[in-house]
Amino acid sequence: MDEYKATLESVGDAIIQWADPESQFTGFTKGWFLTDFTSAFSIALVYVLFVIIGSQVMKVLPAIDPYPIKFFYNVSQIMLCAYMTIEACLLAYRNGYTIMPCVGYNRDDPAIGNLLWLFYVSKVWDFWDTIFIVLGKKWRQLSFLHVYHHTTIFLFYWLNANVFYDGDIYLTIALNGFIHTVMYTYYFICMHTKDKKTGKSLPIWWKSSLTLLQLFQFITMMSQGLYLIIFGCESLSIRVTATYVVYILSLFFLFAQFFVASYMQPKKSKTA
Repeated sequence: MDEYKATLESVGDAIIQWADPESQFTGFTKGWFLTDFTSAFSIALVYVLFVIIGSQVMKVLPAIDPYPIKFFYNVSQIMLCAYMTIEACLLAYRNGYTIMPCVGYNRDDPAIGNLLWLFYVSKVWDFWDTIFIVLGKKWRQLSFLHVYHHTTIFLFYWLNANVFYDGDIYLTIALNGFIHTVMYTYYFICMHTKDKKTGKSLPIWWKSSLTLLQLFQFITMMSQGLYLIIFGCESLSIRVTATYVVYILSLFFLFAQFFVASYMQPKKSKTA
């Protein structure tokens, strides 16, 4: 175990050193809960193992629908995501952060630091989405996009929690928090709009609009990142920003592919 921890800590230190060679953007959150790479990697590993092992176990067990837990979870997510959205906007306003990129970065007294850490940790809470999918045996929802999104976004915001925890990151929190507020509101409504005969959730007309909102979010994030790279900004790590743009681009393509397959391609007719 000691060797496992030492190896992961060395990997985490190497990643941070690569992202911030001169320690211009890191230090404030060092030692905070879950900001060490051992914890982050271990959580991501347990998540992936749950998906693999849990899926195999549930194939021989009946589906489970823990309604009381899902009810509490969706309500808590709506409240948490709404809070992070509002708080990000308020902190940006109070500190003079504008919609234009390169708003400044304070390494030692970050205005967004505490909120960014909460945003990062909230990605662990998001893993319950997958738990409910596996327990409910909803295999179509357990796609590569779903697992890739949850795993990588948690690890990427581990990097943000260590290196890029102030300044322009407020826009990501505001956008993602708003999208998730809408998304969990949708999930909550779906829980209470079921067909009386089949027991399945009835489709809601604005379901496709949710994916469009996510695509708009990614376009806005990439635009901000590209602006910072092209025009330069001394108050951020260009390496982290460039990695951020490439990562968000991968999400954009995967979500766009999902949108086309789900809402634009003609449905295949059922055969007897």
